[in-house]
Amino acid sequence: MSLLLYEKKGRIAYLTLNRPESRNALSYALMAEMERAWRDFRDDDEVWVAVITGTGAAFSAGLDLKERVAQGSFMTADEQTKTIGMTPSALGIWKPIIAAVNGYAYAAGFVLAMDCDLRVASTEARFAITEVQRGLPALGLDHLARYMTMPLALEMLLTGEPITAQRAYEIGFVNLVVPPDELLPAATALAERIAQNAPLAVRTTKEALYHSQHPSAHELRDARTIMMPALSSEDTLEGMRSFLEKRPPQWKGK
Repeated sequence: MSLLLYEKKGRIAYLTLNRPESRNALSYALMAEMERAWRDFRDDDEVWVAVITGTGAAFSAGLDLKERVAQGSFMTADEQTKTIGMTPSALGIWKPIIAAVNGYAYAAGFVLAMDCDLRVASTEARFAITEVQRGLPALGLDHLARYMTMPLALEMLLTGEPITAQRAYEIGFVNLVVPPDELLPAATALAERIAQNAPLAVRTTKEALYHSQHPSAHELRDARTIMMPALSSEDTLEGMRSFLEKRPPQWKGK
């Protein structure tokens, strides 16, 4: 069974995370399939907009922590090559991408939704940045305050507590909230409205806006360098293990 369903209908490409038994946790294999799909979408001149969603009760619950615990560390020497395809921005995709968030978008699943340009959420959707609860710094979320106010970003980052789709809409992170059975039709309708416009104008407009708002490459690199020691700490492994073992973590601060 494919871990990622990928199909094209007219000008729209659909990516569906397909590990419902694991709440669409982002395993290395799933991320590899995502990278192939993102590259295909980027390079296919016949498709102009993408919609990404998940099967089952989750958009994505985050990285597959079972894999991380089994390998004995959160990061590996070749981690960059294994995970680059998780987010389309890493592949230089300037075509618009819509996240149709059907359920839990936690941790790396939140990052994936954030990396999309527009977000349509089911009333069943929940958003959370749970990294600190697992002993992890919030990798990939150092620019979250560009999507909401600094106090709200810090509240999500430092508590790890989830917010509802309605709350995400109120703070401006989500564009639209709809009942579950209307999620994909609403995302498709939005994609179709975008696809009615001149594709090169749409792409260059998106690119110009992101370049004006996002930090430079060296600033992002510096922010991630700050987080590296925490990612290889004892607390990181303890946080992941305690989550999988369903017990409170015993933090050591090292």
